[in-house]
Amino acid sequence: MDKAKKQFAQAKGMIAAFEHYLGEYPFKKDGYKLIHVPYTGMEHQSAVTYGNGFRNGYGGRDWTGVGISPRFDFIIIHESGHEWFGNSVSAADRSDMWIQEGWCTYLEGLYVEYHYGKDDALKYVNGYKSKVVNRTPIIPPRGLNASPQSSDQYFKGALMINTLRSIVDDDKRWWALLRGFYQHFKYQNIMTEEVVDYFNKETGKDLTPIFNQYLRHTAIPALELKFDEAEGTVSYRWKADEPGFAMPVRIGAKDSWQLVQPTAEWQTMKTALKKAEFAVATDLYYVTVNKQ
Repeated sequence: MDKAKKQFAQAKGMIAAFEHYLGEYPFKKDGYKLIHVPYTGMEHQSAVTYGNGFRNGYGGRDWTGVGISPRFDFIIIHESGHEWFGNSVSAADRSDMWIQEGWCTYLEGLYVEYHYGKDDALKYVNGYKSKVVNRTPIIPPRGLNASPQSSDQYFKGALMINTLRSIVDDDKRWWALLRGFYQHFKYQNIMTEEVVDYFNKETGKDLTPIFNQYLRHTAIPALELKFDEAEGTVSYRWKADEPGFAMPVRIGAKDSWQLVQPTAEWQTMKTALKKAEFAVATDLYYVTVNKQ
């Protein structure tokens, strides 16, 4: 009991963070409870089960390996996040479980951002890259009662959402989109198509190829760079499975990024940077980079 009183105090900061970004805790009439159980934990509407040993991290481990997880109790934050995504906004089909798990994993980063700032949140979310396996698409075939075949629905899903934030490239607008998305679909069972339609409509952009690349294909997009140092130029293009894939990305030098709009066709720009110095903002976009 003494350990629980101390550890469970984190629930107040969790609710404050998620209400700040998404809106009111969705089950106020039912209440909010943490229930001690002999297994790790699980989301249940208004009664989140907990078995993380009254320790920060995940079973005492630095879950993302970047030094931020030990600041909070992973099970309290993640499983409670499912009250918003999972129990309030739910996937209508098992194949779309990323709507619950990807968004809830992204909420962990929002918790970090609320309490510790954006830089730590980016560091935390990018720590999930080492957990992505990219062996199968996140969304399996529909109509087969099939669940996603790997944990990529969690980690790759969260990294895709972080990428989407960078595509919007306006945090004030992003927070409004995020809150509007949750409020629009709360207490509903939805499909991926509804998620995509919402963001397409609200951003005024056709983001369908981007969602499809991350959710319906195995590989993540690769930015191919070809340098001609004698001419002082770099050529760039996307290599992706999805037809029509085009995504803005920041390239060049970290203290003075240039925003470019690569497509599947080669484009060329001037640069004073050498191949070894030329960078891509891979903390903002979940992509690979191939330099030639």
